[in-house]
Amino acid sequence: MSRVIAAVAGDSAAEAVLSTASAVGGLFGAEVEALHVGAERLALSAVARDAGVTIANAPGEPVQVLAEAAAAEDVVAIVIGARGDASGRRPTGSTALALITLQKSPIVVVPPDAPVRARIESVLVPLDGTPASAAALEEIIELAHGAELRIVVAHVHRPHALPAFSDHLPHEVRAWSEEFLARHCPTATGASLELRVGEPREHLLDILRESRCDLIALGWRQDLGRGHAAVVRRMLAESPVPVLLTPVGRRLASPAAGSGQARRVGAA
Repeated sequence: MSRVIAAVAGDSAAEAVLSTASAVGGLFGAEVEALHVGAERLALSAVARDAGVTIANAPGEPVQVLAEAAAAEDVVAIVIGARGDASGRRPTGSTALALITLQKSPIVVVPPDAPVRARIESVLVPLDGTPASAAALEEIIELAHGAELRIVVAHVHRPHALPAFSDHLPHEVRAWSEEFLARHCPTATGASLELRVGEPREHLLDILRESRCDLIALGWRQDLGRGHAAVVRRMLAESPVPVLLTPVGRRLASPAAGSGQARRVGAA
C-alpha cells in the first residue's frame, strides 16, 4: 500500500494539513501518515487522532528528516503547510519552500487558511504548452481515472500571441477552445477550458476563485531563482486552496499504488 505523508508542526495549520492529506490520499488510493519533526506534542497528537491519522515524531533537522521520509519508494506525495512569498524570499514556511526544490514526488502545499475538506472534487490545471504544464495535467488525468474529478484547464494568451479571430468571435472562440482541448488534453474527458489574455500569474487566481476548484496543480522545474517560477511563487503566496506541485521529468506512479509500476512524464 502506498502512503501520503502529512508533515505537521505544532501550529493552527495542522487540521488543514491533515484533512488535505486525507483528501489527497483518497486521490492516490494511499494511506495517510502524519510526521512531526521534534518532540511529541500532546495537542498535535490529539489533532491527528481526531483526524483518524497515525502520527510519528522524529528528531533532527526538518528539511532533512522530511526529505528522507518522502524519498521512500512507497510514498506518493507529501503534504505540508506553508504560505509562500511572491517575491521568492523565504518567510515562515521556509521548510516547505526548501522541500519543494528537492522533492521528486508530488508535494502539496497547504495555505494556513485553507478550508477543511473531506474530498477533492475539482482541480484547476494551467496549461501553456510547456512540458511542465503537460506533466501536471497528466498527473491529474492519471488520478482522475480512480476518482470523480472535475478538471478545469486554464490557458492565458499573452497579448502578442493572441490568435486572429474574424467577426464571428463567439463561434471561433468556441471552435478554437474545442481544438485546444482535443490537441493538448485528448484524454481529459469532460474537462472545461477557461481562457484569458494577459500575464498568467495575474489571471490564474481569478480563474481559481471563479471556478471554485479545490486544488490547483502546477508542473515545474524546481527553480525558485530570480526570473523563474513566477506562477508557482504567486500561487504559493496567494492561493486560497492547496497547491499540488509536480516536478517535471519525475517518475509517475499510478494510483494503483504498490504495484511498483511507474512511467515517465514531461521532459527531463
